Amino acid sequence: MGHIVKLVDGHMVYDGLLSSKEKASIDDILHALQEEIPTIEADMKAEYGQGVWYKYNLGLFLGSLLEKYEISVSERRRFWDEIKHFATKEERKRDEGANSVTRSFYQQCYILSQQDKDVVEKLTWRQWQDILDRVGNREDERIFQWLKRFTKKIREDDWREFEKALNLYLKGKDTSVFETEELFEIYDSIMLMSVKWREQFKVFSTEHPKSAKIKSKGKWSKKYYALCFNKKKEQHSQVVTEEMCYEAFTALM
Repeated sequence: MGHIVKLVDGHMVYDGLLSSKEKASIDDILHALQEEIPTIEADMKAEYGQGVWYKYNLGLFLGSLLEKYEISVSERRRFWDEIKHFATKEERKRDEGANSVTRSFYQQCYILSQQDKDVVEKLTWRQWQDILDRVGNREDERIFQWLKRFTKKIREDDWREFEKALNLYLKGKDTSVFETEELFEIYDSIMLMSVKWREQFKVFSTEHPKSAKIKSKGKWSKKYYALCFNKKKEQHSQVVTEEMCYEAFTALM
């Protein structure tokens, strides 16, 4: 595409010095987007609702636009912003940051559309946003193969904790050194940690309803994950075991 329009102080301006012919070409593209995007979004919302399949199919359409208008990787964020500011009728309130493409709604829909359908269905859109926001957690794309092995959707709270624990585990690590099955065992053990945290914290909350730790659950979950990983290291284990989870929780709570 070469040049993209953008907002400056609320006004539309062209990016770069353009001839009248180039401006006319960009105007034609923008007009086409203003015609297509609202219709496509409305039709898909009517068919799929607001869930993950709406975003997946919208992403497929967006991918066709990238190819049609020859949008380079470096231009994507501005192209998505062009759609957001000038074409869509939807109000996208989520903070997407200023420059990074990672948190862009349309970029996330596009990335989602590149996944196999039997992977897409394993998570809700909110869960997909969690992993799409955390580039480091999905840098090793084998995590999508791992997701495919689940027979049903993953609980929202388990996934949220899994993402936190995985982010902690990955600091300073290169997962490319692991064979696929080794990596899957690590993912499994981190999910185990997350599930055991939920189960044990529920019991703790029932038995100690006035504990101050209940209000600072997030802080204690991070300490729990760190202690689990320390126990794994001390015992020279490749993965965190259920016994380590119980020991870590008991020691902290």
